[in-house]
Amino acid sequence: MYVYLPTAVVGNDRTLITLGHSGEIMDWFYPSKDHAQHIYQCMPCVYLGAPQHGALYWTWGGEWERHQEYAEQTNICMTTIRSEAMGLQITFEDIVPQEGAVLVRRIAVRNLTDKALSSGIFHYGNWYLCGIRTGNSLLFDRQTGTLQQSYRDATLVVGGDALETWQCGKAGTNWANNALYDLQDGLLACSDLEIGDVNWAFGFSIGLPPQDTIERTVVFALGHGVSEALAAWQAAISRGVAALRADRQQADAVWLAPGLRALERALDRPGNSLDSQALVPDLPLPAELVTAYRRSLLCLPLLCGEEGVAVAAPEFDPEFEFCGGYGYFWPRDGAEYVSGLMDAGYPQLAAGFVDWCARHQDPAGFWQQRYFLNGAPGPNWCLPPDRLQIDQVGAVLWAYGKWAKEALSESRMGTDNTDGTDRDTGSLSVKSVPSVIQTEMVRKAADYLRSRLTPLGVHADAFDTWETFIGSFTYSNAAIYAALRVAARVLDAPEYAEAAQKVKNGVLHYFVHDGCLIRGFDQWGKPDRTLDSSALGAIEPFGLLDLNDDTDLKIAEGTLHAVMERLEVDFEGGKAIRRFEGDAYVGGAPACVNTLWMARCCCLVAARWEELGRQDDADRLVERAKVYLTTVLRRATPTGLLPELMQGPSGQRYWAAPHGWAMASFVSAVLLLAKRLSPHPPAPSRSRGEGEIL
Repeated sequence: MYVYLPTAVVGNDRTLITLGHSGEIMDWFYPSKDHAQHIYQCMPCVYLGAPQHGALYWTWGGEWERHQEYAEQTNICMTTIRSEAMGLQITFEDIVPQEGAVLVRRIAVRNLTDKALSSGIFHYGNWYLCGIRTGNSLLFDRQTGTLQQSYRDATLVVGGDALETWQCGKAGTNWANNALYDLQDGLLACSDLEIGDVNWAFGFSIGLPPQDTIERTVVFALGHGVSEALAAWQAAISRGVAALRADRQQADAVWLAPGLRALERALDRPGNSLDSQALVPDLPLPAELVTAYRRSLLCLPLLCGEEGVAVAAPEFDPEFEFCGGYGYFWPRDGAEYVSGLMDAGYPQLAAGFVDWCARHQDPAGFWQQRYFLNGAPGPNWCLPPDRLQIDQVGAVLWAYGKWAKEALSESRMGTDNTDGTDRDTGSLSVKSVPSVIQTEMVRKAADYLRSRLTPLGVHADAFDTWETFIGSFTYSNAAIYAALRVAARVLDAPEYAEAAQKVKNGVLHYFVHDGCLIRGFDQWGKPDRTLDSSALGAIEPFGLLDLNDDTDLKIAEGTLHAVMERLEVDFEGGKAIRRFEGDAYVGGAPACVNTLWMARCCCLVAARWEELGRQDDADRLVERAKVYLTTVLRRATPTGLLPELMQGPSGQRYWAAPHGWAMASFVSAVLLLAKRLSPHPPAPSRSRGEGEIL
């Protein structure tokens, strides 16, 4: 099966759709955002000329120029393809309404020439409902004017005024009614029924006067059975494109508002000054970073399912041909995901994360490598006891501590809503922090972490954060340190604070070499002095290094210097960070996650240097952070979505986009940078790790 890298995503709480640069509908995840894929192929095409007297052109062909972007500050995707040779321009406007698994596609076709043009605008679909190629049923319902494909209790309904002609076909080279073949002459046979391995096509024919434009609409709807899918389709048709567009714009503006207020506060700017997409005069933050900050905030909730947690990225390699897959929930990725959103003013997603983690914790106290969103373990290879990614256990408690601190702080300040009621941070009220189930979650996780500590203070064998090495690692120990400090506060139990200090002592004794943090121990207990960017986790986010302590600050400085010297590469005219020395995955290309991690650490160390009067050094570090942030944007998708890796295994410009951890980290990094660039930058009063604990 081919691997298709999406360039854009659209969706709502219930569904997630990925799009290609040429108007392809690549993937549709429903009824959950980690569900088996329904689409094998769904692509637009153009028949230029009169039926049976012209030629068929796919929109991904070399004849077209392409431009794709989101409509201002919304999740409405606009894809424009243009061919001067053909004299045609086609724009696909893709809108997902607030409710239901529905995609509304508005198609605008413009004649660029001074002559009349005859053409057909078609869509071809080869859908495997529920991931099943065979056993599907397909019909055209002449009463509603819709194509309807079903497998068991899943149904797709397609219809609108863009569907004037159609074909229900059977996929495969030996079937004469194959819809793919039927497209070749621009004249569909209008067969009404097929079963098995089915495919379909639909479209409309136009005769366009010179310089004229015509618009049509098609609505795709998925549901549990024909009745639900047809009702969703009918609701969208009745509402109309203009109203659905306005609804989407309003909903996206409401969602974006807290994040814009957070950035204004970081920049020390007046309220509502960033509401407009227009450039703000005298803004110290580069405009491209502000634009990407908005886009990251708009994209992040699309990855989160109704279950309360988010996939790492929309799945694009379901057969694991080039990687182990991304359409799952990793607890650590989830912790970083909600942390970035909390920084920007969205604690409600963290509440869902905490609730999910409490419900799906293993009785032994840990969490598995990755999960389906419903809580079932995913296809894992990092398994307990000595192959578990133990950092994920620590990351969950760290994120819980950050969320609970914020929830309790708001509770002490009183009500936050205009009606005087207590603010709800999601499925858990601030009045219930910490709840009984949360307390037990913390206790079980902390006890598990303590059980995995060795007499040296560091953890016993586990898999690293890259799912590559076995041993004991700086990053994982830093996560454990932060988790045990949270447990000490939540449970009012000094034994966890003592255990945290032992972990820190072990890291500083065994994992510091030549003034910087190294990877840790290998699986045989020998020092592994490889420089690994994950060691930055001891600075940010887990705060094992207290930047207010001179010794810790010197180690942090040494680590930043080593990363710059040994892991930094010139990239796309900027600077980027590789994962670790000797990394062979995708040729050792740099990654967004690591580069953004470095930017966050630079901002924090710069803040401490400012406090110490080292302004020139701080300014240089802040400039370096700005370079890192702008560099990652050069390997975003055409619509500005950030990937995990800044290169794919076959030379692709990006890999795994949009990536939740990367985009959340970008949000946090922009806010940290904004504080350093503001006219009155705040001075840190405590270490980063201390600030994230109850």
